[in-house]
Amino acid sequence: MSGAELEIVRVPALEPTSAATIAGVLAQMEPWTRLGYSAEALSRGLQIQHPDLLRYLLLRAGETLGLATIRYPWLRGAYVELFAVLPAAQNQGVGKAILGHLEASYRERTGNLWLLVSAFNARALRFYLDRGFVPIGTLPDLVIAGEDEILMRKRL
Repeated sequence: MSGAELEIVRVPALEPTSAATIAGVLAQMEPWTRLGYSAEALSRGLQIQHPDLLRYLLLRAGETLGLATIRYPWLRGAYVELFAVLPAAQNQGVGKAILGHLEASYRERTGNLWLLVSAFNARALRFYLDRGFVPIGTLPDLVIAGEDEILMRKRL
C-alpha cells in the first residue's frame, strides 16, 4: 500500500458513532447484503463488549480501512467472527495486513485460526484459501435458508 503508514488498533468494542458509520457501509456490501444483515444489527454487534471478543481496526491517517472481530478462546483456537475490508481500500493489501497481524497475535497463544465464509462469496473463499486456510466442513442453512457456510481452519 502506498501513502500514510497503516496502524492496527485493538479495541474491545466500537463507540456508537463509529459502529454506525462502519455498519452502514458493511450493510451495503456482500456477503452482509445477501445474508440480510441490517446496518442496525451490524452496529449493535460492533458495540458488544465481552471478555472473549476483541476488534481490530486497520487505519490509515485516522480513516478505517478494514476491521476484524475475534473470539478467543474458541475451539482450541481463535475464531474470526467478522472480517471486512471497506470498498475504498480493497485490492490494496489491507486484508493481508489484518490477517497477518491476527496470525502473529494469536500464534503464541493457540494452534488454530477459524472462520466461516459464505459459499457464494467466491472472492473471500479464494482469499482465505490463498492464505493457507483449509475447508473443514459445510454448514447448510446456518445463517439463512438456502445458503451454505464453509468452516475453515488455518493451523498456526
